[in-house]
Amino acid sequence: MKKLLIFALPFIVLPMLSACDQAKKNGNGYGVFLGATDKDTDKIMKYDIVCIDMDEFSESNIQKLKKNHTQIYAYLSIGSLENYRSYYEEFKDLTFMDYENWSDERWVDVSNDRWQSHISSEADRLKSLGANGLFMDNFDVYYFAKEEYEETTKEFAWSIFEGCKAILDLLAKKDLKLMINSGTDFLYEMLKISSRTSLDDIDVYAQECVFSNIEDYENDVFGRQEKEQQDYLFQMIEMMKIVADVLLIEYTTDEEVIKDIKDYCKENNCSYYISNNVDLKA
Repeated sequence: MKKLLIFALPFIVLPMLSACDQAKKNGNGYGVFLGATDKDTDKIMKYDIVCIDMDEFSESNIQKLKKNHTQIYAYLSIGSLENYRSYYEEFKDLTFMDYENWSDERWVDVSNDRWQSHISSEADRLKSLGANGLFMDNFDVYYFAKEEYEETTKEFAWSIFEGCKAILDLLAKKDLKLMINSGTDFLYEMLKISSRTSLDDIDVYAQECVFSNIEDYENDVFGRQEKEQQDYLFQMIEMMKIVADVLLIEYTTDEEVIKDIKDYCKENNCSYYISNNVDLKA
C-alpha cells in the first residue's frame, strides 16, 4: 500500500490505443490477500482470481488452488525491498530511502542491472511455482525518486523511470498476466510518451483507495477519500481502462462507501475488492 499522490492531469489524446479484450468482472471475482498465509487457503478458494504472496503458501496448497481453477497473481515488489525476504542482504546496498508507513521496507534503485536480473529471476521462480500472473507493486518508486528523495537529481529520477520501464518490458516476455498496482506517476509518464507496446502488456490496472482512505495504519481506521485525490484517480482510471481491466482495492467497513464503490464499478465496468484491514489478511 502506498502513500497516495495528487497531480493535475492534462487531457491526453490516445487514438492508437484499443480496448482490452479480457472478460470484465463485476463484484468480488477478485480477492486481494497479500497478508494471507497457508492456513487461509480454504477461505480464498471461493474467489476466481486471487492476489497472494506465494512465499507464504506451501506447494500442496498452491496445487489445491490450481485444482480449484483459481487464477493466481503472485505478489512481486518491483520498487522496494523488504527486510524479511531471503535476498534482503544481497540487495540492501541498492536501497535509497525509507518507505513511509512500512518500516520493514525501503525504496530500491530499479535502474541497477543486479536488481533487474533479480526481478526477472523472481518472476521465473513464481511462474515455476504455479503463478498465472504477477501482482506488480511499488512502481511508485519513480514518484518518490523524483519528488521525495532529498538527494535526487533529474538524472537519477529519470534513471528510475527507465528502470521501471525496462523491468516492465522484461516481465512482458514471461508469458504471465501482468497486474500493476497503482504506479500512477510512472503510468502517466508512459502515456505522455505514447509507449503503447509496454502499456498493452498490462492486463489489469489495480488502484487502491479511490473511494476510501487509510487514516491510521496501525489500527485499521478508514475514512473517505478526498475529492481532489479521487478526481485525479478517476482520470487515471479513464485513461488506463482503454488498455487494461480495472480493479479497485478499497479499505472500508462503511456501508455508504461500499455502496458507492459497487455503484461506480457497475457503471464503469470495473472490478473491486474491499478489505477491512490494511494488511489484506483473509
